[in-house]
Amino acid sequence: MPKRSRIAYSDEVRNELLGEDAGSSENQRAHLLDNTERLERSSRRLEAGYQIAVETEQVGQEILSNLHSDREKIQRARERLRETDANLGKSSRILTGMLRRIIQNRVLVFILGAIILLVIILAIYFNVRAH
Repeated sequence: MPKRSRIAYSDEVRNELLGEDAGSSENQRAHLLDNTERLERSSRRLEAGYQIAVETEQVGQEILSNLHSDREKIQRARERLRETDANLGKSSRILTGMLRRIIQNRVLVFILGAIILLVIILAIYFNVRAH
């Protein structure tokens, strides 16, 4: 191979490896910058998405904490309600017993009043009859 053809051949290989001309190099550079910008935008979107996920996780933890607290309050209220219901049951039985005794006492008072009245009437009757 003559020297000139070797130089032309090596220029061809070099152009093929590096690009055919300076315009191609500029296109590659523009393409590389465009890809870099896309990568940066994607990275920013990923970071924003990550921040949203972290905030969502924090909100979720707060909600779970509030729900746990509310559950404990409801359980305490339910237990107090059960205790109150049991106390009301006892009170109802006591009041029913007291009412029954009141009625019994009134019946006894009326019966004793009737007996006393009958005794007085009989005493007057026998006293008047004896005279």
